[in-house]
Amino acid sequence: MEHQSLLNVTKSKDNNGTPGAAKQVSGQTAGATQIRNDPDFPLVLDHKHQVATESFSILRSRLLNVHNKLGTRSVVITSGEAGDGKTLVATNLALSLGQLGSKRILFVDGDLRAGTATRVLNLKHLPGLGDFLQGRRSFESVVHVTEFPALSIVPTGLVPSKACPQILEGPKWTEFIEQAKLKFDLIIVDSLPLSAPVADLELLTAPCDAILFVVYMRQTNRRALQRVTSRLDPKKFLGIIVNNADEIYDYDYNYYTIRSQAK
Repeated sequence: MEHQSLLNVTKSKDNNGTPGAAKQVSGQTAGATQIRNDPDFPLVLDHKHQVATESFSILRSRLLNVHNKLGTRSVVITSGEAGDGKTLVATNLALSLGQLGSKRILFVDGDLRAGTATRVLNLKHLPGLGDFLQGRRSFESVVHVTEFPALSIVPTGLVPSKACPQILEGPKWTEFIEQAKLKFDLIIVDSLPLSAPVADLELLTAPCDAILFVVYMRQTNRRALQRVTSRLDPKKFLGIIVNNADEIYDYDYNYYTIRSQAK
């Protein structure tokens, strides 16, 4: 039987309390949803992917270094094209940070159109960001704690087909980030790729501190990199993460890299 990684997520109650740790009962989270990762979407929870796990540990430590030195609190992760691996990177980076447990981490699926992270983690049934942006839910009710006390997740929630980008244009997204910073140390936001001909990405990055850009080795072209500075604030550009770099690099420095601005 093939091994599958499980992540327990507890549905939050609609109250004014701070998101807290999920209660454990006989090794499982009370009232939790079991998340089975897609075999085509490996997670660091699956110990079979040890090399990737170590690579995300490197990325994690470098991001924490930037966080500690520059005070970076909210990071949007994007890419040039769909399929470059931004959701893979964003999800696993958040999980790796949550496993470490040194900071309070909030992972937000900000790709309200595709919701890939929400789908892969099997969270489509839970209220999420879309519900908050439309005023249907409070912040606390869309933040869901996991089996890792340091990690909480906000899925996309219910998003009508014609709601974007309008629901991001009002004050609610900025309000969401402000509330998140009161309760969490670091916020990781998965977003749309630059190739999407919509305003969502600019709106998502506006109240956030930094942007990480994922490139896929031998697939992302230079034009995509040029669009980063033309569409997004270059002052927020934190670095590049190289996906699939193991094709040409040895394990000494493979999978993912990040250029830190901290000196």
